[in-house]
Amino acid sequence: MIKSMTGYGRHRQVVDGRDILCEVKSVNSRYLDTNIKMGRTYSALEETVKQYAMSRVSRGKMDIYISIDNIAGDDNGLSVNEKFLESYVNLLRDIKERYSLGGDVTIQTVAGRNEVFVQTRPDEDMEAVGKALTVVLEQAFDSFTAMRAAEGEKLEEDLLGHLAVLEGIRDNIAERAPLSVKENNEKMRARIKELLDGVAYDEGRLLTECAVFADKADISEETARLSSHFAQFRKILKENVPVGRKLDFLVQEMNREVNTIGSKCNDGEIAKAVIEAKSYVEKIREQIQNIE
Repeated sequence: MIKSMTGYGRHRQVVDGRDILCEVKSVNSRYLDTNIKMGRTYSALEETVKQYAMSRVSRGKMDIYISIDNIAGDDNGLSVNEKFLESYVNLLRDIKERYSLGGDVTIQTVAGRNEVFVQTRPDEDMEAVGKALTVVLEQAFDSFTAMRAAEGEKLEEDLLGHLAVLEGIRDNIAERAPLSVKENNEKMRARIKELLDGVAYDEGRLLTECAVFADKADISEETARLSSHFAQFRKILKENVPVGRKLDFLVQEMNREVNTIGSKCNDGEIAKAVIEAKSYVEKIREQIQNIE
């Protein structure tokens, strides 16, 4: 089953006294590009998150946001910055006396200054935090993967629809090709007779030239290779591994065969069919740019 490179997943859970939130989103990218956003306190775990992401995703530009809040401990590590408080209060009193101002320095006065309070946290056990984080990461990535799989199903449906149209065009071209060669040979013979205007000519040489033209205009190999590419395309879609790069290469080969058919055939109907085929090949190419 193919997966889209576009997806989103989110999970929040309290694990071992820690409120952990993980959000994952991704868009198209030729390679895997992981951007992790988490607090500096837990920056040592970024490599763990990156390695986990690489184990679940092979392509895409990913943004991973992680928030960890330790809510288990009763001690919040809050204390008073006594040096700042003393300087602050003395400064206020000095201003009051120097400028003959009214009012008193109260608890409300100092409580509004963030610098008065200092919050310290004890060093956390990063191994324990990593284990708790992995629990939430797995759930977020499960949700993320489910969305990518659902998008992949829609992409597969569209791709198979375009492929079916291409197969129909290929069949029409293959059916028209022999008639086109025959018609062109007849036109060539008629034109030569018209130009020679009764002058004797070598019938064997004319037949040889017609045979050479028919060989140059023969597109049976190209239509056969297209059929092979179509079958391989369907087979690749069923693989349970990332297939975006494989499909991209295969579509390039399809486009090459269609272009060759267009350059070989001197036929209006086939030319129209080639233009239509190229438009559907391009639609497929655009779609697979979003496949992992």
